[in-house]
Amino acid sequence: MYALVIVLASVQKDLTLPQLILMLATPFMIGFLAGGVKNGLIFGFTIPFVMLIIEAVVLQPSAFADPNRAMATILMMALPFGLISAGLGAAGGFAGRKVFKK
Repeated sequence: MYALVIVLASVQKDLTLPQLILMLATPFMIGFLAGGVKNGLIFGFTIPFVMLIIEAVVLQPSAFADPNRAMATILMMALPFGLISAGLGAAGGFAGRKVFKK
């Protein structure tokens, strides 16, 4: 799903509502399929964090030429969204544990 978001963002050069919905639904689904709150939290943070950095590299390759701009991009864009995704992943993990309860 994140690959679809990156392709849409590179074509449209802007964040649209469908991209935002995909970006928020994906961590929840990752957590749901991870099968627990802890796994949902870990995967819900790691995968979106890495994919958002990749998206920034694809959309703004010049931002990673300077180490200061690269760190600012990571801290101001990828980290907050990673933390939001971690919460959504944990919520998805909680829901997944209830659904797939033995």
